Amino acid sequence: MSRYTYILDNGHGGLINGKYQTSGKRSPKFPDGSILYEGVNNRDNVKRICAELTKRGIDHINLIDTQEDVSLADRVYMTNQHCKDKKCIFISVHSNAAGSGGKWANAQGNGVYLYLKPSQTSTRFGHVMAEEIQSNFSELTKFRGEKNRNFYVLRKTKCPAILLELGFHDNLEEAQKMLTEEWKKKVVKSVCDSIEIWEKTSL
Repeated sequence: MSRYTYILDNGHGGLINGKYQTSGKRSPKFPDGSILYEGVNNRDNVKRICAELTKRGIDHINLIDTQEDVSLADRVYMTNQHCKDKKCIFISVHSNAAGSGGKWANAQGNGVYLYLKPSQTSTRFGHVMAEEIQSNFSELTKFRGEKNRNFYVLRKTKCPAILLELGFHDNLEEAQKMLTEEWKKKVVKSVCDSIEIWEKTSL
């Protein structure tokens, strides 16, 4: 049993009335005509993270384990219900975009986001995550830093919370990397190693 329960949120996107309709959360078309949907990719990454946490014996929750699009308000409500009776840390897993998904852009890299006035636990855990992401992805992409933002899920959750932007799905070269096993294994390693370090070193 771990000291915390880690709530993994798979970011934006999903099915609405049986069809993937979430606007903006997708890449432009690849040369072969395919599209990277953020919600699909985030779900795959979170599923992989949860499988590895199970192997490591770390308590966790896959917050959205269906394909439906779930509102930010509902995600926060579900998180706060879990936080009522256990110590939790919320990790929202996303990919980034420089535009609205209509054309390819040049921005790239990973980032760790905290609320404007984060708790000490959020800040310390975010530092650990940032170090692991930088270490694992140093040869694949840049690290864009730790930033403070007024994101709804960071503002409204009643437990320590961070949000990860892992790659730009509207950068053609980076989007192609994001779909590789190499990239996905580094996502899993970064998140799971950070959690394991936190479990061993946090007060």
